[in-house]
Amino acid sequence: MPSVLVLHGFTSHPILTMGPLPETLRQAGFTLAQPALPGHGTRPEDLWSVRWQDWLQTAREAYLALPEPRAVVGLSMGGLLAAWLAAEHPTAVLVALAPALGLKNRLAYLSPWLHYLKPWAFSTDPAEEARRRAQSPNYPNFPTRALAQLIALQRRLPELLPQVRAPALVLEATRDDTVPEAAVRRYFALIGSPHKEYRRYPSQHDMLLDPLAQAIAEDIALWIKENMPA
Repeated sequence: MPSVLVLHGFTSHPILTMGPLPETLRQAGFTLAQPALPGHGTRPEDLWSVRWQDWLQTAREAYLALPEPRAVVGLSMGGLLAAWLAAEHPTAVLVALAPALGLKNRLAYLSPWLHYLKPWAFSTDPAEEARRRAQSPNYPNFPTRALAQLIALQRRLPELLPQVRAPALVLEATRDDTVPEAAVRRYFALIGSPHKEYRRYPSQHDMLLDPLAQAIAEDIALWIKENMPA
């Protein structure tokens, strides 16, 4: 039975931020894996000592445990890890939603040095934190050193993207306030596959949590079925 590895984003919940996509894929006949990347799905403090290699290794182990043929789908940071796996292995299909090959907040790129002075990013007072948690399953704040790990992963990916030969679908969220369009287009341009497609949706960064989520999930499931080898 064909299978799909679904990878969430940085500070995202492994289940709650993927919206209707997992169930849509199951109904389409795929076996699924949705690993929680280290430090995620619990509390922000658990990201404190995690390295980007830990995220990659967890994703790799979940990928290799699935039956072939395998597709990989990743949101944001998950899109970076999905491409890494597709470069390493003969992956059947790659799908990336708003892949975080760059960030709109340029101050994020000071995190490798800033974490010594500012250990936490986007910290909020207790009332604000409660409000943000009610609206989103993502962490309301996170260790700055974890952001530095995301930056380190970003910097290593461009040399691997040309090695991706699997059919690839890249989705841009046109209302994204996290990842710039230029970063998504660069990700797409660097993919080495001769069969790749770029689509744009009027969505926020968490594409699977907004009103178009079901339509996006169905588009992905159909695209994977059409491009997955028999």
